[in-house]
Amino acid sequence: MKGFFATLIVICLIVGGAWFAYEPYIKPLLEKGEIIATDETSKSNGGSEETPLDSGEGMKPAATSVPVAKTEGSKKSEIDLIIEEKYPMPAITPLMEIVDNWRNVPPRAFPSEVYATETVAFQLVVNGQSIGSSNVAPGTPLKPQSLSGDQLLIANAANPGMSTTISVDKTDFKDRISSRYNEFVEKVNAEVLAKRTLAREKLEADPSKLAALTGDAPVAVAIDPGDPKMSAVKASLTAGDVASVKLEEATSFTWNGTETVGGQFAGTYETATVNFEVATIFGTFPVSYKCLLQGGRVVAWIDPITEDPV
Repeated sequence: MKGFFATLIVICLIVGGAWFAYEPYIKPLLEKGEIIATDETSKSNGGSEETPLDSGEGMKPAATSVPVAKTEGSKKSEIDLIIEEKYPMPAITPLMEIVDNWRNVPPRAFPSEVYATETVAFQLVVNGQSIGSSNVAPGTPLKPQSLSGDQLLIANAANPGMSTTISVDKTDFKDRISSRYNEFVEKVNAEVLAKRTLAREKLEADPSKLAALTGDAPVAVAIDPGDPKMSAVKASLTAGDVASVKLEEATSFTWNGTETVGGQFAGTYETATVNFEVATIFGTFPVSYKCLLQGGRVVAWIDPITEDPV
């Protein structure tokens, strides 16, 4: 009997211990369906306590992630800053601002021709008298002449003496202007990015170019446009040697002295850098070109960094 009671007491102690261990720790976890992570499992998941989001297909276990070192955001290099300064992305005027929300479209923005979406009837008028008429089928080229409100004055391309008005929305007038604008934006942005790429390659390959731009080489001197040294430079611009700019668009002149350049015009020259603000219907764009001189005569114009001819 004593053996029975001793065995019973031992069994009760075991059951009681299991209950106390189960109740405060195990039971709540099992009821909630939670999983206890070991220290090693928690570490492998970055110690995160976040629950994966439901993707719509039910909860899925989070994949073990490899910790990635975080950076505070890399600073722009000296070359990055120089390139962004020398080749800024153009601040292009929004199209709706250019055309005043289609209320005042600049004549320069007019397309050379438009198509109508319906048949257009033209009257040939001479001395105030209608002497003939002509119907032009949709898709026939028409010449836009002016826009007043929503009425577009168009002329018969085959007979410019015949004109009429039509709702602008019955033509592709707006679409043609929008398309031209979008093509321009894409083109100039691509050109700037291409110049930046080439300039980076040049600067990384030739530290002396970087030194000249960062003040580690003799500093170029701003010069008055009226200085005799600029006579040949200004004459070259007036003559149209650089098709993309005009003398009146020049904003500053810099005399660089004697320097050696590479590229197509490799050699030693006296050089001057001219900064321009080029005005277009799409906005004003800054650009810089370097003039190469020998014996007071202009030899060529090049890009100041890439040394490509312009």
